[in-house]
Amino acid sequence: MEMTPTQLTIIVTVIPAVGAGLGAWFGYMALRRNNRTDNAQKMIDQHQEDIGVLRTRVGQLERTQRIQGDYIGQLRRHIADGNPPPPPAWPQGLIT
Repeated sequence: MEMTPTQLTIIVTVIPAVGAGLGAWFGYMALRRNNRTDNAQKMIDQHQEDIGVLRTRVGQLERTQRIQGDYIGQLRRHIADGNPPPPPAWPQGLIT
């Protein structure tokens, strides 16, 4: 089967066009996957930063709670020992 010059021209035109289209499609898919990965990594980084801030805040709250508990113990001992007012001074960590 012989090809006419018109058929040959069509084939020579279509094959590179299809190749370029496939190349563009593969490039688009790779870029999309990279963007998705980058967004996921940004979200992970933000969550890790938030977790660090929350851990610091929890540590501060636990420290405050310990100081409050100690002060409650001092007040109860002061009362139980029958000491008159004024009560023991506020702890330094509770004064704002």
